[in-house]
Amino acid sequence: MSAAKQFSDKLDELWRRRTATLRSHVIPRGVGKPPTFSKPVRQKFVNELLDDASCILIYRDARSELNDVTASRHLKHITGHGLGKRAENMLDWAGSSLSGPIVYGFWKGNRCLYIGKGGSWRRLKSYEKSAYLLQATRIKAFCIKTKSQLAKAECLATHLFNPRDKKMKPAKVKWGKKCPICRKHDEVRRQVQNLFRLK
Repeated sequence: MSAAKQFSDKLDELWRRRTATLRSHVIPRGVGKPPTFSKPVRQKFVNELLDDASCILIYRDARSELNDVTASRHLKHITGHGLGKRAENMLDWAGSSLSGPIVYGFWKGNRCLYIGKGGSWRRLKSYEKSAYLLQATRIKAFCIKTKSQLAKAECLATHLFNPRDKKMKPAKVKWGKKCPICRKHDEVRRQVQNLFRLK
């Protein structure tokens, strides 16, 4: 079942629960009590609705939004024996290939380990002794058009690649103000909570 269908079905079920008592006063129903609508039930449905909304928004919008703020993208396989050599190879590549503000990600195979950002390629110097250089098989870098778009680009990349080690958790905790996915997610949350508010 698609995330859109799940979202729609859960929204319909939450509305049925919200109006079940009202319906029961007017429309005869079979044996049994109306479906429960309580704070725990409401919160469970709201959380699930927001998770589905996150999946839909990320799948639909995150990649194109990231492309819009990206000037160029680069990929480097991390090679070399020992931490020092791997760091040297990465920094030689970064210095010759990357310009301007960057969003970068360390990857092991198809799994993103970490997403970060920096004002320039020199930010990668802080990883000279990092375990990521031993764990990762490659690094992806996105050169961002302007520094003002850097936080937005990092948030979009975090949404899109779902890194193993997150310094922020966009879908759960820290929705930024400038990220378009975050803004839409917050608007969905606000509307759902207003529609199904309990005293």
